Amino acid sequence: MTRQLFQRGSVSGPIESRRGKIFKIRYRVRTLGGKWRHKAETLYGMEGKKQARGILMQRIQAASSQPPEAAELTLQEFVDLYWMPYLKRKHVKPSTEFSYQNILKVHILPLLGKLQLTRISPMQIEEFLRIRTLEGRSDKTVRNIVVMLGSVFTLAVENDLIVKSPVRKRHKPALTREEKPVWSAAQVRTIISAVPEKFKVLFTTIALTGLRLGELLALQWKHIDFENSKLKVEQSLWEGQIVSTKTRSSVREILFGEMLSRHLTDHLQGSCHIGPEDFVFSKEAGGPLHPDILRRDVLYSALDRSGISRPTRVSGFHMFRHSAATFLNQQTGNLKLAQKFLGHADISTTANIYTHTSSESDRGASVAIERAIFGDLFSVVPKIENTNKDSDPE
Repeated sequence: MTRQLFQRGSVSGPIESRRGKIFKIRYRVRTLGGKWRHKAETLYGMEGKKQARGILMQRIQAASSQPPEAAELTLQEFVDLYWMPYLKRKHVKPSTEFSYQNILKVHILPLLGKLQLTRISPMQIEEFLRIRTLEGRSDKTVRNIVVMLGSVFTLAVENDLIVKSPVRKRHKPALTREEKPVWSAAQVRTIISAVPEKFKVLFTTIALTGLRLGELLALQWKHIDFENSKLKVEQSLWEGQIVSTKTRSSVREILFGEMLSRHLTDHLQGSCHIGPEDFVFSKEAGGPLHPDILRRDVLYSALDRSGISRPTRVSGFHMFRHSAATFLNQQTGNLKLAQKFLGHADISTTANIYTHTSSESDRGASVAIERAIFGDLFSVVPKIENTNKDSDPE
């Protein structure tokens, strides 16, 4: 049981200042070591000493009931002492932890880090977001900041350091959904033709499978089943190290068609590193390829040579993924098949409830994309129907 703090504190008389009359109050708070220290505070906008005394009593009551950690922790200290160890316990992916640290370092801590955890209010969050918006931050960036702040303060609430999070639903900006740009089939063929010969299989693979770049670069020969023409997506590559896939749904098998089978077979026969643990696409010494170098020196160069525009932030390898999804939808109209093929965690409620795919139709996804890009070189895409589950939900 928390010992009640018996203290009266002190309130100064009214002091004239440029901002009008102010009152200074002094009271005691507990430190992390369990001792007490004096705290001074200046009050503005008080009607008189009686109102200032009321604020002092509120401060004393709060100091009496708060755990010692909350009495003096700043947001920066809370992040360092509690939030980061929490991420370690949760075993978040290194890429996720890096993203969190970047948001904290760049956006949150410079403005809010020195503020006392218990004193950060919804209006301070509002002002903080107003400043970030005036700086030209996008709605998506601001939304990511709000989500991050909400998670930090939720941990503080769950540890009884604060009663309620100052982050509110209204702080999240509404996002305008913009249609994702895609390349046409002709453009995909042009890009593949424009890259150096040693990268053609890599570009063909990502074009026909819609893999995320990290998933593609993490492929090892043990993940390729040539007999059954399928590859397994079980891991991803980030900063040169093997990490887990983006979500559980990202772990999947992709059944590929005749063209990709032939390309991968030829690539295997011409490779020096063909052990089960060797990377399918690697440097000459066998190490994994670097995504930034591939993007800048190979993809962008191919786009420029081909005369294909590359708007900022939307012209990377993920465009192959968007394009593959578009081709698949155009060829089959099967949303559930696209979800499974691309390894998405979520889809619309309607698709989740009413559609499913058979194992035989799975290969139709790869065949559909092959046909969309390379035309009549391949057999007609097998008919893939959307089918309802046996019982309709109420």
